Amino acid sequence: MNTLNSIIRGREAWTISPNMTVLEAAEFMVEKRIGAAPVVEGDLLLGIFSERDLMTRVLVAGRAPHQTLISEVMTRNVVTGHPEESYTEGMRRMHQARCRHLPIVEDGRLLGFVSLRDLLQTEIEEKTEELKFMNEYLHSMPTHGY
Repeated sequence: MNTLNSIIRGREAWTISPNMTVLEAAEFMVEKRIGAAPVVEGDLLLGIFSERDLMTRVLVAGRAPHQTLISEVMTRNVVTGHPEESYTEGMRRMHQARCRHLPIVEDGRLLGFVSLRDLLQTEIEEKTEELKFMNEYLHSMPTHGY
């Protein structure tokens, strides 16, 4: 079974700084085509800034995106995953927390970032392999004319 580490290995986690303005972060997220970004200082995770934060804590709250800092509106107390956990454990954590993004953290340091889409794609790939194996097994069984 795939671990969270196997999913993030070799992938860059696009991060933002708590000192960026919301407008700067939104422009970065549009450029990278991402819906959420970990907020880090060095490699320490401070929070997450997502499209939902932009909508609820900035736009609807009437804040100016070019003046509001990410540190003022980011989601804190983020649910995280450990690199050696299975992808299904990551999905369980996300389901319980009702979130769609999971930072992968070890000793407070951000190692990577996965979305629910990443984990669902991993599940599809694993299930496809299982079905292929089972199909091959069933077709390799000798028939006895029963």
